[in-house]
Amino acid sequence: MNLTDVDVRDFQSIPNFLNAGPSVPADVSFHILWSGVKQRIHLHDNQKKFDAQLIVDTATMGWSARTKDFKFESDPAHTSTTVFAAFGRERNGVFFS
Repeated sequence: MNLTDVDVRDFQSIPNFLNAGPSVPADVSFHILWSGVKQRIHLHDNQKKFDAQLIVDTATMGWSARTKDFKFESDPAHTSTTVFAAFGRERNGVFFS
């Protein structure tokens, strides 16, 4: 999966975002490579209204983020290691039924 120069807003902190505080324009880019299927998992809980179909996998990722004043960049994707990676679909709350 590749995303390049996607426009976002940088709120600089979660409390600032939740309070609709000031932000600055930014852009982000990601390169994620998924490979193989280690395990397929189905999670279901009627009481909590949650259902998920997941694939546990390995993945590597490189990313960058940029504002007018700062640029952050990870090491290249091929240098990363997988601690945990899952990809899937879930339904919860009003979307559960």
